[in-house]
Parts: sequence; C-alpha cells; structure tokens
Amino acid sequence: MMEQGKPFFDVWMYEVSDEIQSLSIAYGQRYMLQGALQYLADCTDAKSKAMLQATIRLHLIDLVRRDLSWYIINGSIGEDAAANFDAEYEQAVKDYVPLMNTAVGCLNIPTDPKRIGTIARDYVAYASQPDAENFDSAGPIFDFRQTGTPRPRL
Repeated sequence: MMEQGKPFFDVWMYEVSDEIQSLSIAYGQRYMLQGALQYLADCTDAKSKAMLQATIRLHLIDLVRRDLSWYIINGSIGEDAAANFDAEYEQAVKDYVPLMNTAVGCLNIPTDPKRIGTIARDYVAYASQPDAENFDSAGPIFDFRQTGTPRPRL
C-alpha cells in the first residue's frame, strides 16, 4: 500500500482503520481480562471472589454473544453451544442479580439519596407527582435484593 506511493495517513485512515480499531479493542479486552483473572487468583475474600467470578463470567459471555456469528463462522463455537448461548447469558444475568448491590458498592458511589438521581430510585413515584423539585418523592435508592421485579412503565 505505502509501497505504491500512497501517503501513510491515507493508508491508515482509509484502508486499514477498521482492522486497527478491531485490534486495539481486542488488545484492550485481553489486557483487562488478564488483569481481572490475576486479581481473581490473588483474591482471598470468598464474597469478593464470588462477585469477581460472576462479573467476569457475565462480561465474557456478553462479549462472545455480541460477535457470536463470527465465532460460529470461524469454528470456535459449535452449533449446539451457540443454540444454548442465550440461555447461558440469561443464567449468568440471574446469577449476577444478587451481587449487583455489592458490585455497585465496590464503586464507592455516594449513598445519600439527595445525590442519587431519581432513575436509581422510584422514578415512577417521582414522575407521578407535579413538583419537579420534590426529589424526596423518589424514595430510597433502588435495592435489587429487595424487589427484583420490573417497575411499571409510565
């Protein structure tokens, strides 16, 4: 390409840009996965280890699920495994739900309801009342372990 006298910028931007972006995403995902697996191996707390395992599993299943057709075409995943992949993903989500508050808590997000948006609380109650500045109407922060059921739509 560049041997043909094309400028570096043109080759980079117009001919290999997609490949370079795909490579950088794959490298970043692998780098982060290796770090997560090392952290998991070094973890000694049982609750933290369970949360890390569930997080890594859900993340990896989601990554493969996004490009499942590529894995099937390239023979990395068989047809039987691909047919059950949605069920595996749904089970990984169900397994993760009890750990969601713990995962959010690890992010050190403030727990003061006045600093948390109404979408993370009872947004239906907030949207049902006329005073847009009455943030207290949204109630406490949503706790997935307490309800676990979808909220009604407005």
